Amino acid sequence: MIPILKNEFFHTFKSFKSVAIVLFFTLTSVVTASYLTNHPELLGNLDSQAAYTSSIKFLIFFFGFLFVFAVSHDIINREIDYQTIRLLVSKTSRFNIILGKFLGSFLFWIGAISISFLIVSLYARSWFLLDYLTVCTVLFFITCLNIFLSTWISRPSMTMFVGILLGILCPILGFWAAFSSNWYLLPFKYLLPYYYVVESNGYLVMPFVIGILFLAASYFMFNRRDL
Repeated sequence: MIPILKNEFFHTFKSFKSVAIVLFFTLTSVVTASYLTNHPELLGNLDSQAAYTSSIKFLIFFFGFLFVFAVSHDIINREIDYQTIRLLVSKTSRFNIILGKFLGSFLFWIGAISISFLIVSLYARSWFLLDYLTVCTVLFFITCLNIFLSTWISRPSMTMFVGILLGILCPILGFWAAFSSNWYLLPFKYLLPYYYVVESNGYLVMPFVIGILFLAASYFMFNRRDL
């Protein structure tokens, strides 16, 4: 599992799209933190923690699905498409393949977010633990969903299309459902992480539970697939 984890992590990191996204996160964090530090009057009566981390949360909540799908939409099915999956299966279990792929991708995003939060924390001279855990929770959910889609859909080109579509729709439907009582939005309310993020505190465990269910479903589909 460890070689698969390392390979996926560095494969993701070497992508131009990944580097561009990390630099974008970092630059946004630096600009926001620096501007608020030099203009503290802008904070007014606002929660300084929310203000300093607002740019990071905005990027993840509204564009996190797009970022992850753009970089790793073919995380599983590219191995099947290139027929390298048989080599992996001959060397380790299918469970280790799914888990290693997931951890490699998830740790990449955690690393990118950690750099951004570290920069903001140095400017603010405070560590924003709750916001950090909230963002990590959303990324965990998105990464698990990405693994599920790449296992379920066999063609990389199709996962790219579905990923872009979901990347646009999920934030819209998720936030709409989080603040709505309409019955037809209930599936989006309880499946997507936004309602739990809005409620915060103990509710944040639910995206982890749903994400683990996505991973479990991915493993069972992958385990039954004839390679």
